[in-house]
Amino acid sequence: MRDDRSAARTAREQVEDLLRRVDLLAGPYSSGLTRAVAPIAEAHGVVLWNHGGAADDIHAQRLRAPVGILTPASRYFEPALRWIPDGPVLVLCRRASGFSAAVTAGAEAAARRQGRPVRIATYSAADALRRFVARLAAEPPALLLAAGRFEDDVALAGILSHGARPPTVLVAAGVRQFGEALGVAANGFVGPSQWQAGADVVPDLGSSAAHFVRRFTACFGVAPDYPAAQAYAAGVVMSRCVELAGTLDQERLRAAAATLDCTTLFGRFRIDPVTGLQTGHEMLLVEWVEGRRRVVPV
Repeated sequence: MRDDRSAARTAREQVEDLLRRVDLLAGPYSSGLTRAVAPIAEAHGVVLWNHGGAADDIHAQRLRAPVGILTPASRYFEPALRWIPDGPVLVLCRRASGFSAAVTAGAEAAARRQGRPVRIATYSAADALRRFVARLAAEPPALLLAAGRFEDDVALAGILSHGARPPTVLVAAGVRQFGEALGVAANGFVGPSQWQAGADVVPDLGSSAAHFVRRFTACFGVAPDYPAAQAYAAGVVMSRCVELAGTLDQERLRAAAATLDCTTLFGRFRIDPVTGLQTGHEMLLVEWVEGRRRVVPV
């Protein structure tokens, strides 16, 4: 394990070094860092077990190295559109963010498939959010979706918490830190989540969620959030692919991943055999209620 300090240059240097020492390479956390190191794994002919980068374009560069664990960004808001299935949709997106753009494009496409009116609003700085909220009352949507930076979503939620608002789904509301940042003001906000310990998932590979939570909490003194679960799931998938391939040969590992269809505590694993994009895993929807996240049935 190496600390890349959230810097693309450091991540690339560390991956170059690791590839001289390791047989299995688990990717970094964040789409930007995963995007930065994927070509290096490709050049070395090594599978990049991608548990940390959800942006679709990581798997759209004609690379075979990345094997995705996460539901891609373009599908983040699919459960939200099932939760509120009718009426106009407004999607708020931060400019110059590849992840936000992928989330927004996916939401727009899914809403149009439902035959719903959809409007996209963009912003480039957090101080524009108050002006956005001031205009919101004039033409409220049936559903407001927001895909900004974490701090943007928290700021937007803080502004919206002081008055009436449409049903609101924020990418940041899926993680524990959202509730820690807002306290009681988080109540009622909804977010997409890659994983929740209380979800109804029966794994056929690896530990149950309850066992994983107990072991993780005992080791680290805090309950795991979804990044820990997705990293564990990547390890389970890697192990199974080694078993299926009977070798650490990278081409055979990639071929094993392409045919694997299984369920871990994280949910279903199945990839597009050509791009490595995750196709089996489904997002959850969670709502903040009295300081806790609960899964919303959709």
